[in-house]
Amino acid sequence: MDWIQQYKKRVLSRLISVEPSKLKEKIIDSEYYLVSEKIDGFYTVMVVSANGISLYNKSGGELNIPGIQQLKFSQPCVLVGELCVFENDRPQTHRELSSAIAKPTDKDIRFAAFDIIELSGKGVEGDAVEKYRVLSSVANQTRCFTITQEQVTSRTEVEDFYNKITSNGGEGIIVKAANEMAYKIKPIITLDLVVLGFCEGIQEKAGIVRDLLLGVALENNEYQVVGSVGTGLSNADRSSFYEALAANEVSSSYTEVSGAKTAFVMVKPEWAVEVSCLDILSDNSQGSIKKTILTYGTSGYDVKELATGVSLVSAVFIRKRTDKTVGVAHTGMQQLSDFLIPSATEVHPKQLVDSQIVLREVYTKENKNGKMVRKILGLKTNKEGTGLFPPFLVLYTDFSAGRAKPMDQEITWCASQSSMQDKVTALRAEYIKGGWNKVN
Repeated sequence: MDWIQQYKKRVLSRLISVEPSKLKEKIIDSEYYLVSEKIDGFYTVMVVSANGISLYNKSGGELNIPGIQQLKFSQPCVLVGELCVFENDRPQTHRELSSAIAKPTDKDIRFAAFDIIELSGKGVEGDAVEKYRVLSSVANQTRCFTITQEQVTSRTEVEDFYNKITSNGGEGIIVKAANEMAYKIKPIITLDLVVLGFCEGIQEKAGIVRDLLLGVALENNEYQVVGSVGTGLSNADRSSFYEALAANEVSSSYTEVSGAKTAFVMVKPEWAVEVSCLDILSDNSQGSIKKTILTYGTSGYDVKELATGVSLVSAVFIRKRTDKTVGVAHTGMQQLSDFLIPSATEVHPKQLVDSQIVLREVYTKENKNGKMVRKILGLKTNKEGTGLFPPFLVLYTDFSAGRAKPMDQEITWCASQSSMQDKVTALRAEYIKGGWNKVN
């Protein structure tokens, strides 16, 4: 069932999250638009054949929903949509759906179709309007219906449709343009999160904060990593935050790599900050998103486990929350509960294999300030199967006692041993020149 994940990946690559206030600015000009209410459910593929109806989740696993699988269709087909649960003829959130799937015969579970891939063994071609016409003729039952799509011709009409849906309690809309681009329009989401670490700017931006590493508070001094944010920080923030956070550095057995390929410096979990984002994702084309849970104590941070988590889309820093404290009440997981799909199997530390050092080179050089040391490490992680680690890492460390900042580090993720070797060769060429002596 790899094609299910491939299809979803292709669809997601064309789906752009847009802030409602930027709707007219961000949506491309098009001959027409198909607009529909966003249904909150689980991405599902329905395969109708002579042998019956099969339902598959985002990972290709089979689902058992008797009320849907007992339906009758006149032709074999393959449909894509959202599995959702209704109450009083209104769709509920996917939290209610999670409970309903456990007892599918007790709830009104329906399949809301938004695309058709095959009909009678042939691929369904045509523009968005033609595909919608075909889909509507196939998915036309109560338990398997086509999500209503209205055709409009201007972004003003798109905006009017969004306002109508949200004023009636809807969470947002989906917009399909004639050029096959698609947009998800939802209100901006705000969260209060914990600052777990920071990374410093590089070169001319050294000495200021580049990004903040963020998480949510759990019980018993535990924190789950959510993501990072750099957008929205003013120059004054970056400077003052660096000075304050650097003074709160703590040790950590956990390493998170920033977009600048440097490791985040972990800090005491004392700051609450407010951020906004366009969307919160609980899954991607590889399945449910996993994020690390950390324990915090006198020795700093330690990894507890990998668990179902989320990613933030287009996070923006708003402010430091001096009026809120770090803890479950103000910066807890409850803010994310409506976005989580509680179905992923957790990966515990005892299931993780230790990394191996497969390459180690140390070079030294004397100058007027003392000894300089440059070290290159190549690691085989043995954890690529978790989906959270690359197969190989290269860690470059540069220590010089005479600099304002004595130590610099660079971490590079590598997909293969050959790419790791290529990176090591490039580091040698750039940094190990005349006067350096190899000592290990």
